[in-house]
Amino acid sequence: MRSLCETCGNVREVRTARSRFLLCELSLTDAAYPKYPPQPVVRCDGYRPRNEADEGEPGDRREDR
Repeated sequence: MRSLCETCGNVREVRTARSRFLLCELSLTDAAYPKYPPQPVVRCDGYRPRNEADEGEPGDRREDR
């Protein structure tokens, strides 16, 4: 089963020589989110698709007219 973390814009991949961890960056500002959530995550209130998170804040978007 694939984890939501794999496609979340709030995640940062941390690799060591033997392991791979998915760091939830929401945990840095909100204690409700675990730093390294047990995988797979199938539901998360903080989930944002990566493409949406990479676009910046809603006020930063330019709309073509």
